[in-house]
Amino acid sequence: MAAPMSKDPVYDFHGKISAGKAIPFGLQHVLAMFVANIAPILIVTGVVHMPAGQVAALVQAAMIIAGVGSLLQMFPLGPLGSGLPVIMGISFTFVSVFCMIGAKYGYGAILGAALIGGILEGTLGLTARWWRRFIEPIVSATVVTAIGFSLLSIGANSFGGGFGNPHFGDAPVSDCGLHYPGILHCIQYSG
Repeated sequence: MAAPMSKDPVYDFHGKISAGKAIPFGLQHVLAMFVANIAPILIVTGVVHMPAGQVAALVQAAMIIAGVGSLLQMFPLGPLGSGLPVIMGISFTFVSVFCMIGAKYGYGAILGAALIGGILEGTLGLTARWWRRFIEPIVSATVVTAIGFSLLSIGANSFGGGFGNPHFGDAPVSDCGLHYPGILHCIQYSG
């Protein structure tokens, strides 16, 4: 008979985690959330050539809303929130679409599309119990894969220096992008 497996408190819902584990994990989540919140804003506002002051205001608003959303997830109010330590933030899902809309129609059209899309997404979320039984996991996986493929061109553009960069593709600009995968590999497999 196999010995019973001990459960690491990191994976236990009510687990007590030492500060030595909690602080690095918490910092990792916060730093990842910062990048994930700021990058979509910088990409979309770069396409519509928004002034730096407005970009700063959008970043600040996104961070405040992400904080409020994260608190609602951790400390639910009625049906709002999961009671789990979920970090909320901006989605990359619409970046490619917003870049196309913004380049042609401007930032106002992006806000209109986000408003309509938000109402539709909220309606779908509230009725998920009814329609989820009709959608197979392969459909969800295909949608997520399509979103990833649609973001490849944006990632490649950022890799070379970003939209409209006069030094696009120059060695100092793209050198960091060339070394980044190697640095991640060293960090991941260093111990």
